[in-house]
Amino acid sequence: MMFQLYYTALEAGLAALVLIPILLILNKIRFHNLKTTVFYFLFAVYLTGVYAVVGLPNITYIRFELNLNLIPFAGMLSDLSGTLLNVVLFIPLGLFLPLLWKPFHGLRKTVLFGFCFSLVIELLQVFTFRATDINDLITNTLGTFAGYWAGLMIGRLFPRLKCSGRESDLPLLAGCSAAVMFFLQPLIWKLIY
Repeated sequence: MMFQLYYTALEAGLAALVLIPILLILNKIRFHNLKTTVFYFLFAVYLTGVYAVVGLPNITYIRFELNLNLIPFAGMLSDLSGTLLNVVLFIPLGLFLPLLWKPFHGLRKTVLFGFCFSLVIELLQVFTFRATDINDLITNTLGTFAGYWAGLMIGRLFPRLKCSGRESDLPLLAGCSAAVMFFLQPLIWKLIY
């Protein structure tokens, strides 16, 4: 557990170094708001951490491996720590979305985004050594739900934290983070080993 946390932090930290110039350039040509860009940076680093934890395919490792669990709640209690970690992993997603983008002030759109994001991750895991699991989809969606409520409370307590980002920036940030991890992750592992 501690090993995985250390390497996830290392991967996200190195990805952050690559994301800084990318987001500064995007701020100049697209965002035009340093506060929004800083929050976008934090969100993009969070996404790289998610990509590192879930083990998405990268430029050196893409292999079709069908390992499915389509039975809801099967084994969730026997792996309670894994279940809780999946919930916790997606809490920041539910927190960031309503703070950064006005269209996500509604619960339905935020939770639907969390569900779809988790579904994409689970489908991409077919091309890795990881299992595609319906339970991950359920727990990740629950994490987004919990994060949404936390984000609403934080937004009410600290209204100045809210940003006025454009919804069209979301796929750009997710894509930049995914591209950085797709190409950078193998280099990081070569440096480590």
